Amino acid sequence: NQLPWPLPFSRLFIRQHNGIMKPQHLFPILLIGSSSILPLQHQAEARRIAIIGGGISGTFAAKYLADYDANHRSSSASSSSASSASSSSSSSSGGEGGEARDCLIDEIVVYDVSPPPTGLSNEEGGHGYDTREVRSSSDPRPPNYQGSRVSSITLNDGTVMELGASIVYNGNRLVLDTMNGDPERLKKAKPGGGGGNNPGESKEEEGTGKHNKGAAAQTQQRQPSGVGIYHGQNEWLLNTASFSTYPSILRTPLKSLYFLWRYNFDYFRLNSAVKQAIRSFDVIYDALNDTQHDVTYFDSPMDMWGAMGLKSAAGISFHDFLDGLGLYRDVALELESDHNNQSGWSSWLDWRKWIPGMGCLRAELLSAITINTYNQDLNAMNGLVGLVAYVPAGGEVFSIAGGNHQLIESALSQGQVIYDSSTCQNTAHQRIQQRQHRITTVVADQNTMRLYEEQEALGEYDIVILAAPLQQCRIQFLIESPMGLDEAILHEMPLGGVIDNVDAEDVPDERKDEDTASNNEHGHHSFARELPQSATMPYTSVVTTVVSNATLNAAHFGLRDDDVWPRSILVSERGRALEGITTLTIYNMDRGIIKTFSSDTLGEEQRNAIFGEHHVLEYVQVWGGGDNGKYGGATPNFGGGRHSESLPYLLYDGAKHWSREGGAGRGDSHGGPALYYSNAIESAVAAIEISAIGAKSTAKLVARRLGLIRPQRDSAAHDEL
Repeated sequence: NQLPWPLPFSRLFIRQHNGIMKPQHLFPILLIGSSSILPLQHQAEARRIAIIGGGISGTFAAKYLADYDANHRSSSASSSSASSASSSSSSSSGGEGGEARDCLIDEIVVYDVSPPPTGLSNEEGGHGYDTREVRSSSDPRPPNYQGSRVSSITLNDGTVMELGASIVYNGNRLVLDTMNGDPERLKKAKPGGGGGNNPGESKEEEGTGKHNKGAAAQTQQRQPSGVGIYHGQNEWLLNTASFSTYPSILRTPLKSLYFLWRYNFDYFRLNSAVKQAIRSFDVIYDALNDTQHDVTYFDSPMDMWGAMGLKSAAGISFHDFLDGLGLYRDVALELESDHNNQSGWSSWLDWRKWIPGMGCLRAELLSAITINTYNQDLNAMNGLVGLVAYVPAGGEVFSIAGGNHQLIESALSQGQVIYDSSTCQNTAHQRIQQRQHRITTVVADQNTMRLYEEQEALGEYDIVILAAPLQQCRIQFLIESPMGLDEAILHEMPLGGVIDNVDAEDVPDERKDEDTASNNEHGHHSFARELPQSATMPYTSVVTTVVSNATLNAAHFGLRDDDVWPRSILVSERGRALEGITTLTIYNMDRGIIKTFSSDTLGEEQRNAIFGEHHVLEYVQVWGGGDNGKYGGATPNFGGGRHSESLPYLLYDGAKHWSREGGAGRGDSHGGPALYYSNAIESAVAAIEISAIGAKSTAKLVARRLGLIRPQRDSAAHDEL
């Protein structure tokens, strides 16, 4: 009989830790008796799914799974793919007129370190904090856990400020679909926050003694307008604030002409590449919505980027990508460059230097946008994420009134509504729940995965979806001993897969003594495959600072007191190095409400120099950095395309581990537990919409595994898309 796991993995670990066995030290054990596996016991049809992470990725995955379960599942699980397609189509409206039946998914539980929205938890307990205190939408949460990167605060005067991902592009179809599903709650507001809980609402605080006395001289000043790129040392590379002096009907066309003149041919070249990328994303949406063709099921994000013609852009730096487009490069504006500075005849022949008003799109606008969005320069960005960062510059952007975090709450609510309005039979519990727990361990056996918070067992699940960055989650992923001889013997789950039958002479010297290596009876080695850098590199740190009662120091930025301020101040590479900030946004000049992004926490002296001595520090959110750098961060470190290789969405397949039928196969209902990773998509690009795409890709694979959707077998390669 064949072992359910390669013999070398009988080198296991057996050390007690926090009530469960934790892998620490290798030692050999003796396998005694037959290697055959006992017949599987009959399992109930209903499945339980746990999602670890309650951000965009986790909550959208819950919503999509509910839709597949309630609206797309064939009433006959054994029907052919053609009849399944017909049944799916006829039930896509919610199953009106159909007979009551039980959905296949009994429960979807979203675990997060932050408290659940009202009505989405079966557990008792309240927030227990003073509602007058300014707190993040992710609060309360355990110390050193940053919570969702889509979060906001509401100041005491009602002003809503985004702390993390701040804007949505009008072409983000998955976010727009979610908004259309909850139009009463999800309304558009001006980008980045700064308004009240309703669109356009902004309350003036009265009688609190917190009015901006220092800004009195600025109230008569024209309101901030446009965008500026600050180069440091009182120098601006770009400043469109002066256009506010023109009549409103002329401002937009004059700005367009200004950018066309300043960036000329480069402007057209880049816009052409962006339009092509947008067309590729339109194909992605079509593929995600197609459940009939096997070719539209992507096992990894890189498979998807490759099918859409975007993989090459994800594998090179943004600088190299722009070189391919032929964009002008002024290395004098770059702090660190692998290009030689222009000198001699090449500098004299640069015609842009001899025409007034010419600029460098690459070093000015593109560099400022990537620093603002990802706190990374063009050498660190890859070509794909650089394009994604630039797309909103040419279209409509907005935020959600009351805070972008409402997308998270609405997604869960919409998932429950899908079940409530379906023909599924009622259950004694909510099918979709969110629970506030800090998952520390996941243990897989032949049939289920068990979740733990320290010593507390939280439940057993058939499918677990990790919807948080792997390098930040602080979770042990373990599997029981093959053969089931001793449930207390656990070893690490090979999330990157397994390399088998490696000859000893082929093993790198630095890996020969690793605990993960072991010999089989033929003297060969087996290893857990190394994780790609995208799953191990720390995320980029960003600090969000919100102040009120600020009086901006015009002289600090080389402006006169009567100058119009740019509403959004971005920085060049040199500007970031000199000022320490990556973005400064003025939300209300009268009340001195300002938000900054920076690489490090702003000290009091630095804040006083920028905001004046009377400013009030409202909130500071640290995304990574310092002692928290290993477990936090704002955006992936893209490494100039070197870190773009992703993990697959399916990290662990219990069916394959235990040599069973089904699993990740095409429509078999269940072959064993499985661990999926929706955040794998962040290896090459990160944004709110990208998280939604990763969620839908993962939910689609899970639905296929459970037999909720049955694609036709199609041997065509993905690149035929």
